[in-house]
Amino acid sequence: MSNETLMPADPRPRTTVRAGGTSFVGLVGVELRRLWWRRLTKVAIVAIIAFVGIASYSAYQETRPETIAQRLDDFKQNVAEMKKQQDAMSAQEKASQLAECRAQEQQASGDSPVDFGCEQMFAPPTLQDYGLVDTGRDELVRAVAQASVYVLGFLAFLLGASFVAAEFSSGAMGNWLTFAPRRLQVAASKLSAATLAGAALAGLGVGLLLLTITGVTTINRPDASLNLPDAIPSSTEPLYLSLVRIVTVVALGGLGGAAIGLLLRSTAAVVGGILAYAVIVEGFVASGIGDGRYRPWTVSLNIDAFVQNGATYYVTKCDANGCQGVSATNSFTHGWVYLLVIAVVGVVAALAVFRRRDVT
Repeated sequence: MSNETLMPADPRPRTTVRAGGTSFVGLVGVELRRLWWRRLTKVAIVAIIAFVGIASYSAYQETRPETIAQRLDDFKQNVAEMKKQQDAMSAQEKASQLAECRAQEQQASGDSPVDFGCEQMFAPPTLQDYGLVDTGRDELVRAVAQASVYVLGFLAFLLGASFVAAEFSSGAMGNWLTFAPRRLQVAASKLSAATLAGAALAGLGVGLLLLTITGVTTINRPDASLNLPDAIPSSTEPLYLSLVRIVTVVALGGLGGAAIGLLLRSTAAVVGGILAYAVIVEGFVASGIGDGRYRPWTVSLNIDAFVQNGATYYVTKCDANGCQGVSATNSFTHGWVYLLVIAVVGVVAALAVFRRRDVT
């Protein structure tokens, strides 16, 4: 009898390791390609371009020479009118108003001193008082970029949430797990792809803002003869640190959207949940309960604290002299620790639920 077999022997040594499937990096790459071809991704890109265009046009209108000239004319007219009114006042009337101001300042001080600026009551206003300053390019970029963080973050959040939740409603998640039956790796790859997509959207928005604001400040350079004072910097740190933190927050928005998408499995449910949180927690609880004491535990204030290197909020305090609003500071450290804890808890919860629940 012949020793030949129907199937030829495998010429490879038995120690050769066969392919074990797509690697995690490969899974992330597949998810990124799938995310790129989604229609909502293109809509988000168009929305970012439109937003940057509107923001840049607004900055152009505020800094153009004609606008500055009109505001200077208004400033001069207001200064002349105030001087005329003060000249008409007697010395006794001025002394009475000054004494009343100091009395109110003393009453409001309480445990901490309060400055009402009584000594400057009859001093002429300055250009800074009317916002007539020479805003530097870095300061303008920083201000516009910080104002855009919620728009970019919402787009990244919505993209990440719809990217994951749509796969449950369409049944694609079950098919994908049949091809790659490694739940934790599949879920982690989707979370990673949503995070990278959020960072890419933020990079696009910040890059376009840098380009357009540079053009605006180049075109609308104030005339040196106006002698406009320099704007007081809102931060002493380099601009790139502020922009990096904005990109980080928007990337966390993509991660948060994907994590909540894994938990709720419906884009409508995710959007409804976020709207409910914004109205109930950010609106009602933060402002209407506790006289503002719960503000440090809201997402928005901690985002501001992280992006702006500290954020100010107001708390109502009452004593024997009555109730008044007192400013307090939410620190940068509190902001990034809060966001980190929220991100870790959300990711762990999403992975745990996805690992145990049926996908159908």
